Amino acid sequence: MRLLSRVSLAIIAFAFLPSCKKQDSNQSTVPDAENYSSKVAVEWMQAFRSGVQSEGVNSPQASRIYAYAAIGLYQSVMPGMAGYKSLEGQVSGLNNLPQANSFGKLDYTVSANEALYQIYANIFGTLQTENVAIMENLHKKYVDDATGKLAQDVITNSTNFGKMVAAAVIDRANNDNFAATRTLTYEPPTNTLNASYWTPTSSVTSPTEPYWGSLKCFALSSSNACNIPSSVPFSTVPGTPFFMQAYELLNTVNNISPAQRDITLWWSDEAGATSTSAGHWVSIAGIVATQKNIDLGKAAEMYVLLNMSLADAFISSWDAKYKLNLLRPVSYIRTYFPGYYNWNSSISTPPSPEYPSGHAVSSGAAADMLTKIFGDVVFTDNANVSLGLAPHTYNSFTEAANEAGISGLYGGVQYRDAIVNGLTQGKEVSKALSTKIQLR
Repeated sequence: MRLLSRVSLAIIAFAFLPSCKKQDSNQSTVPDAENYSSKVAVEWMQAFRSGVQSEGVNSPQASRIYAYAAIGLYQSVMPGMAGYKSLEGQVSGLNNLPQANSFGKLDYTVSANEALYQIYANIFGTLQTENVAIMENLHKKYVDDATGKLAQDVITNSTNFGKMVAAAVIDRANNDNFAATRTLTYEPPTNTLNASYWTPTSSVTSPTEPYWGSLKCFALSSSNACNIPSSVPFSTVPGTPFFMQAYELLNTVNNISPAQRDITLWWSDEAGATSTSAGHWVSIAGIVATQKNIDLGKAAEMYVLLNMSLADAFISSWDAKYKLNLLRPVSYIRTYFPGYYNWNSSISTPPSPEYPSGHAVSSGAAADMLTKIFGDVVFTDNANVSLGLAPHTYNSFTEAANEAGISGLYGGVQYRDAIVNGLTQGKEVSKALSTKIQLR
């Protein structure tokens, strides 16, 4: 591990070199992002996924990282997207974005490459050497590709524009309340006060992001704007709806089929082993982008809508989790089912309250947003083949989201109520973002 030196976000002066080809270097930027390949966007988002995984970033933090990367991508390409609008004035706290018409002619691959490079270098903070190398090599690849193909003043304009976009995005990140939550301590309410209260159940006893609901939302009016109350009142009495949903989970885990086990592992999306649940959906988006051969402008639109939806979904679900503070199935079953005092879920129970399912909320939001963008698409998901599992093919984003949700029940970590309502809550997050954010 080493501390990555901060990449300067100040605009640096470039010496103007002779043009490598004839072009009108005084020509203003024009809306032609549709003529650019989406490859730079897909490759950089994959680099962010690799960073999230190898740095062991947890799910809420990962969604935040992806969102800022996507905003930087969108804003660095938006001037080339005919009829599209800036996010300034739409995303709270996103200010001082540069005006493209003051930079002259732009190349959007160069501006996107620079913005994403700067954001990567700053948003992660401490980076392992391997991730520094990934970042530097990817950046250099596109810098080298531009050299000799573009006039130097176009490269300079585009680089400077990308840097200024990144500076505005990082400023928003520095003021979204994330830093303040790093200094807060949390003591979970014990179930000696209330039998329904969650207490840590795994070897990792430190609660995951108990103050995440206090982060500044990207589009939601408040972190609780889309919260859906639990529809199954807590009870320890045999035969009641709550008891029976715990029984359903217990029976499912104890008799799990090979297909259900595969689904459980495919969507476990554990921090450190994968790029997290948000990264899983970023991977799916990249697969569909490549499958449909979309252009850079369409990719920027896709990534920014998807990742802001995912980020707000985590703020929304984590706000609800720590307000209800519902105990996990493993605690309930060990306490209220005789003979199951040492029962375990089939995957590690996350160190956070149970309701709602974060996987369900984030997947509901992602699937709804991607369906709005593309409609129903048949695709093959290969996000977690590194786990030794075969790719999964889906007929729609909704089918994938439903499978992501039910995986929590198969794994013994989520009651059905948390899954069903979680998927609905995620759709509400996507709907709220679509209402608030108008790109065109």
